[in-house]
Amino acid sequence: MAAGQEIHVNHEHLRALCTAIQVGFGVRPQDAEVVTDCLVEANLAGLDTHGVIRLKLYMDRIRAGGISLDYEIRTVRENPCTALLDAGNCLGPVGGKLAMDRAMAKASSTGIGALVIRNCNHYGPAGHYARMATSRDLIGISATNTLASMPPTGGAAARQGNNAYAIGFPAGEEPAVIVDGATSMSSWGKLFLCAQSGQDLPLGYADSQGRPTVSAPEVMAGGFLLPFAGHKGYGLAVALELLTGMLGEAQLDHEIPHPYKQLADPGANTFFMAALRVDCFCDLPGFKQRMDEWIRLMRATPLASGADRIWLPGEKEAAARRERLASGVHLNPNMVDELRTLAEEAGVACDLG
Repeated sequence: MAAGQEIHVNHEHLRALCTAIQVGFGVRPQDAEVVTDCLVEANLAGLDTHGVIRLKLYMDRIRAGGISLDYEIRTVRENPCTALLDAGNCLGPVGGKLAMDRAMAKASSTGIGALVIRNCNHYGPAGHYARMATSRDLIGISATNTLASMPPTGGAAARQGNNAYAIGFPAGEEPAVIVDGATSMSSWGKLFLCAQSGQDLPLGYADSQGRPTVSAPEVMAGGFLLPFAGHKGYGLAVALELLTGMLGEAQLDHEIPHPYKQLADPGANTFFMAALRVDCFCDLPGFKQRMDEWIRLMRATPLASGADRIWLPGEKEAAARRERLASGVHLNPNMVDELRTLAEEAGVACDLG
């Protein structure tokens, strides 16, 4: 393959390979399918920073003993609307899916379900779990805390994670509106993708002295992510830390071990998952019709100079998914080589079609 030349891979082939690699590393087949769905769906949506690029980290942590394959998810507290779960250090998408499934089940019976699940690992894109809810005509909310990587406003040391969140709203004929993001200007995933491809970083990173930088190695050597919108992004990161780690009596951001540098340490992320049944508040068909009307109103906004169209939150991902289902998932040469190496280590064939 020529340097810099992307290949397009059928998503089914990529799913089969990722699942086979995980099973080769000892992951339960049903868990491997959950993780694969989370990662490949991220690639399909154009969120390559949260897709199969994360697979090597997961397998490295399994090898080092940092992720438990023989886990038990326990219910610590529960009532009809809420629960606190302990994930037992399972793979993040496994704990995340179970928590959102439980939240949706509670919402179906009581109108609202909210769960906190602690002692888990990286859970992928927050929007993945919000979409689980919107696909069932529920409003979905998802959040996670992460290791401290951002300084508080005025600070020169990391205290807050770039804690991620998503809120999803179902619509009728239009795609669901999924507000999905982290509290930093850019992400760890973008950092890894730029490091892998040799590209400069976008704005949103600082070196170990707090100076802006576009060098991935400088950030990885002890630099910071920077919050979006200054003190506003910092404030939202604080709120999400308290909603997850504090509410779950679990590790706060500054107590979470670095998952990439401390591979053998158990995961310490805490997730918040919630689902709301729309028809407990208003008529569901009417809500979905109004959502469609509002989406079309927003999309018809007069364009500012230089803009080509209005995008609703989650709409770009829906468009990318349609395109990539047809043309394939985009993988750079280093990503392909990484998958081949993982397949060899797992003792499976690397068949990308």
